[in-house]
Amino acid sequence: MDYLQITGGSIIRSSDCESLLGGVHSSFNNPGELKEKLSAGDWKNGNWSYFRRFSPDAQVFTLAVALALRDGGIKFLPELTVGVLAADDFEHEADQAAYFTDYIEGGRELGRSSLFVHTLPTSAAVDASVCLGLRGPVLYIRGENNIWGELLNTASDFIANGDAEIMILSYRSADTLVCLTLSAGGNTNLSRTAQATPEAIFAFAREQLKGK
Repeated sequence: MDYLQITGGSIIRSSDCESLLGGVHSSFNNPGELKEKLSAGDWKNGNWSYFRRFSPDAQVFTLAVALALRDGGIKFLPELTVGVLAADDFEHEADQAAYFTDYIEGGRELGRSSLFVHTLPTSAAVDASVCLGLRGPVLYIRGENNIWGELLNTASDFIANGDAEIMILSYRSADTLVCLTLSAGGNTNLSRTAQATPEAIFAFAREQLKGK
């Protein structure tokens, strides 16, 4: 699959977020506050009952994915297969420490999925997929060099093989997380060597979408 198209996206920083196409730009003090702000619009998709019990990483990831999907006009139709690819530069160490502390102390304050998957870096992606009802593949990618290229190539493979119709690419570094929605049918070959920082990826996506 040589050609993909970016259809939407989001970026969440430590205290603000924005969408790629839809003009959303909002500040917030914590993920719960951001969820309430975004819910004031047309956000009616997903099962958010356990959101408050997600880890902070999973909360931010879920909000970024949901905003990117909405920005891309994806309506969560049951027959639509949406996959998630996640990468970061910290492997959720704080989440893993919180999981083991919660397990040892018996507090069970984390969501049900967290009882089992927070030993893995895929935790946030899994929680987001469950919350949003996504049915496609979920994969965490670790890469030292050109992580953007690895994400694009893996997304191309999933779409070309029929495993997903839409792929969400996400990358987080420090306090910034970017999510993009991609599908087949683009008329340009997306660069596999874009600078791998969330801000640079978001700017690259904006440049790709200029004039469309």
